[in-house]
Amino acid sequence: MVSKFLSNVWDLCTKRSIKWQVNGNTWVVITGSTDGIGLEYAKQFARKGYNLLLMSRSAAKLAKVSHEIQSMHPKCRIRGLAVDFSRADIYDTIAEELTSLGEIDVLVNNVGITYPNECPEYFTQIPNLKQFIDTMINVNVISCTRLMALVIPGMESRARGVIINVSSFTANFPTPLLALYSATKVYIDYLSRALNEEYKSKGIIIQSVLPFYVSTKMTKYIKTSLFIPTPEQYVRSALKTVALESQTAGTFGHKLITNGQRICSYLFGVNFLIKLALIHFQEIRRRFYANEDMTQFNYKLFLPTKP
Repeated sequence: MVSKFLSNVWDLCTKRSIKWQVNGNTWVVITGSTDGIGLEYAKQFARKGYNLLLMSRSAAKLAKVSHEIQSMHPKCRIRGLAVDFSRADIYDTIAEELTSLGEIDVLVNNVGITYPNECPEYFTQIPNLKQFIDTMINVNVISCTRLMALVIPGMESRARGVIINVSSFTANFPTPLLALYSATKVYIDYLSRALNEEYKSKGIIIQSVLPFYVSTKMTKYIKTSLFIPTPEQYVRSALKTVALESQTAGTFGHKLITNGQRICSYLFGVNFLIKLALIHFQEIRRRFYANEDMTQFNYKLFLPTKP
């Protein structure tokens, strides 16, 4: 009952969000589109009537997802492009594909990787560190930057466009044991907000989305709750904030957590949050290596429980 009430309040607060303009030749380009949040963006934009260009590393997953969405929305045109964003030599191919489309009205930069096995780790203990640094920067930083550079000129010429860049809650403050991941997400957040100021007068909306935990494969141990929505719940809510918030937590529950974090930072200083995060992720790491039951971890309070 409380969850439903809060959801209704959130809907009322976001009822003046963007009116999506769809015709038979408007396209949405989505990276990391075969799982989790990216897949849900694809489904919900298809529901609105957009055509989709889906990008992911796996051609087999792209084919499966495309067939699934096509069966639900037969009028939607869907194209898949299998690309490995860890490589730096893919952007000529992507540019050719984008040029062959009609009007690219929306870009969703969702592709991203976290640490191996989704386990927090000390920086120098990450396996194959040198290669991993290059891979994470290529996937989390370069892909977002290069794709925006490809689509913004067309959006500017039409005086309309939406770019949604998926950052992370970890961009709100330095996050020990996820230091490299957190830093890449800060880049996405800062770049998005700066470019939004540059281009909003030209009719382009660039939004930074900072989700807390969402119940996806990347957070496979986490149970759904008011503060941990499903991808469907998260994306449905986040889309209502487009044109209203240039930086958004996405859902009412995540906004509460983000505001609580900001209050703690104001009262106790950011170092307090950094130390809490260190304790939290040290405990996750310990339990991972001990093969303990991760489902009993108290994610809601962002604090460790006793084993």
